[in-house]
Amino acid sequence: MRKIIVCLAMLTAVLAGCATDATVRSSPKELPGTYYSGDGLGRNVTVVLNANGTYSSDWQGCLGVYGKSSGIWLLHGEHLVFEPLAETGDLAGYLTQATTIRHKGRLGFVRDQNLKQDRVSEQLVFLSEPSQP
Repeated sequence: MRKIIVCLAMLTAVLAGCATDATVRSSPKELPGTYYSGDGLGRNVTVVLNANGTYSSDWQGCLGVYGKSSGIWLLHGEHLVFEPLAETGDLAGYLTQATTIRHKGRLGFVRDQNLKQDRVSEQLVFLSEPSQP
């Protein structure tokens, strides 16, 4: 009986973890906002999705600004598509397509390049900035 309870507890924990880190279909109305991804040191990327379908992004690190990007964003199902109009530095070619997710109750996205390479860690996920009270 004890083994069954332990197995059920483990299964519940696994399923609960999957429910919070799932690919989600979003609407274009809920995506506008500021998103951040980084390690707090050399890779701090901020993406601002505007309600009018434009975006701006910058990559900052300990040595300053490593790149900037701006353009148009579109949502197709759970896929976020970036159409850059201007790019510099390390952000040239960086934002192309992403998959929308919900992680720890926050809306976000993961670059499709990272998903294809199985390189998804919390530092590579773009999460929406918490709402200010």
